[in-house]
Amino acid sequence: MSRAVGSLTAQTPAAQRPQRQCAAARRPAAATRQPRQALPQRQRHVCCRASATSSEAAQLLDQFWMARGVVDEQQRRQLVAAAGSLQVGESEEQYEQLQLPSLSAAWFLEEQQGSSPEVAAVSRRILALQQLLGGGGEGGVDVVWMVVREPRLLSADFRSIMQRMFDMKVAEGSEGLDVLQLVAQQPALLLQEGAGVSADETAAERLQAWQHGLVSDNSAEWARRYSQLQQYAERYGDAHVGYRDGDDAELTRWAAKQRSEHRSGQLQAAKQEQLQAAGFEFDGETAEWLRWFNEVQAFNVRHGHCQPYPLAHPNDFLLINWCSVQRIMRRCGVLAPERAERLEALGFDWSGADPLS
Repeated sequence: MSRAVGSLTAQTPAAQRPQRQCAAARRPAAATRQPRQALPQRQRHVCCRASATSSEAAQLLDQFWMARGVVDEQQRRQLVAAAGSLQVGESEEQYEQLQLPSLSAAWFLEEQQGSSPEVAAVSRRILALQQLLGGGGEGGVDVVWMVVREPRLLSADFRSIMQRMFDMKVAEGSEGLDVLQLVAQQPALLLQEGAGVSADETAAERLQAWQHGLVSDNSAEWARRYSQLQQYAERYGDAHVGYRDGDDAELTRWAAKQRSEHRSGQLQAAKQEQLQAAGFEFDGETAEWLRWFNEVQAFNVRHGHCQPYPLAHPNDFLLINWCSVQRIMRRCGVLAPERAERLEALGFDWSGADPLS
């Protein structure tokens, strides 16, 4: 059975349809003192409510494709129109391998004369997530931003998402916590297992971990992440995690949490010493600069100089731009003297061509 984008609706009683606010985000008054409960068995499909008008659904999908880099208005219209034949009532299994589409989705759409299973599946999932999380209205969440930031939401099991939110809401110390807004800021929390209370982690410490997109940062978890940091340093020659393409997202969030605690004076002295021993840089801006400085050093070792130019080294585009930024900053007098000295010691060419200037 097909429906227009804005009139997608399940043929289910109104009492069974998702409400404006996710049920997992509302907790009974005494829920915090009850043992962990399992959510009721839910249907294996999620359908959109009739209350979403055609204009609302079309606007949501248009925002999504704009966020994916489809700047051409006509192409976005085609992508939105391609969702007009969405089917309702499909099983969750078909979404298990669904991935975030790229700009090429618009090209595929044109080649297939207005029909693309990828476009239809992604559109269906976006609308279903909008209904599940109560996005769009006052007090809602930005579902498009959540999906762009955490693409795995497209293939996540909705029952697991709701169970995760329920577990967070009834966890000890979560009284008054707006779980929906928390996961909107840290959507990765919806994809991680485990919300139990650790004996060596207080409710405040657990909440702080959640605010950085981590399920926990107790002793065992901290030791595991520290071990990963050491492996990272062995692989790249530095511990500046979070500033390279492909860096582990959870390790990056963990590193950000350590920097945040160090700035606020909450990082334990023993942990600070361990991180320093691993070469961890507590200032994020400095860590990013050192990551690229180390790249220049590696380039110098490979080529015998540290002047990557576009025509000679097209694969080092990002490094070329970074070098250009250093030259521009030096000319403007805003490059820190110690950084200029370190580049000077490598034989850095301050007179090179700058593609950014």
